[in-house]
Amino acid sequence: MAGATVYAIVMSDREIARAVVARLGRAGADKVLLCEGAGLAAPALDATHGAALQAAVERVAPLLVLFPAGGAGMALGPSLAARIGAAFAGAADLEATDAAGPLADGVGRVVLRRWRGRRAAYRRLDPVEIERPVIAILAAGVAAQQVGSEVIDVDVIACAPPRGNTTSEISSEPDDAAAIPLARVLVAVDPALGPEAVTRIAAAAPPGVAVVDRNRSAAAIAASAPEIVIAIGDVELSAMGTPRGRLGAILFGDAALPPRAVDVLWRLPATALGDELWSEIGEALSAFASKDVS
Repeated sequence: MAGATVYAIVMSDREIARAVVARLGRAGADKVLLCEGAGLAAPALDATHGAALQAAVERVAPLLVLFPAGGAGMALGPSLAARIGAAFAGAADLEATDAAGPLADGVGRVVLRRWRGRRAAYRRLDPVEIERPVIAILAAGVAAQQVGSEVIDVDVIACAPPRGNTTSEISSEPDDAAAIPLARVLVAVDPALGPEAVTRIAAAAPPGVAVVDRNRSAAAIAASAPEIVIAIGDVELSAMGTPRGRLGAILFGDAALPPRAVDVLWRLPATALGDELWSEIGEALSAFASKDVS
């Protein structure tokens, strides 16, 4: 929208599939920079991937380097900012303008809002104004539609293995937190409502709406800082993490009110539990798939 060129940086030890390139193009990338070198297909660490990332960034000298929520941003972002003298925003929202004509001096077309501690306030970061790059980790979200072309070019940057690297993998095991979905709308379900409740609601929910059980809600809120949280049943939620956040609750029968104030409260009869109810809730969540929901 702002007319900026977008580069997608991929780090791997081999050529990437054309399907991956096409997906990046559909998401809005104008070109892919492939950092290819031994060990780069492993999980990203600054010790093993920092030099490759810096090589890619120096190739294009960007105003903004953006990491997605839940990715390798906290592992790679701060050290990259230190190396290139950039500002770092650990939790930020992206804003762009398509205003016609020139802007005022010192004002860019793409800026960031960096949230302060407990996300109670934010500072506006404009790379043009501060005259240095900004590296940021964005909030979770989903692309509403295809914004680019599947046919884009790939530039390969040959990256040598890090010198003197003493990192070796001793063992690995699955991380339960890695499977937590990231979304701007989160639905937390009381496990007491039955094992099929989460599955049924998730199947009917649209893109941009994640459904988890109560036991995983705190980790999901911390990871994605959702704008809207809907609690179904007896769910005690942690702090929302953003002043924009809204909270809704769906209670059954004479269940006690939530300990926290909610913006919207539904109370349904206990006899309403059943397959049809889960489908109706899933369909109702379609209203939250839009970025313009109010």
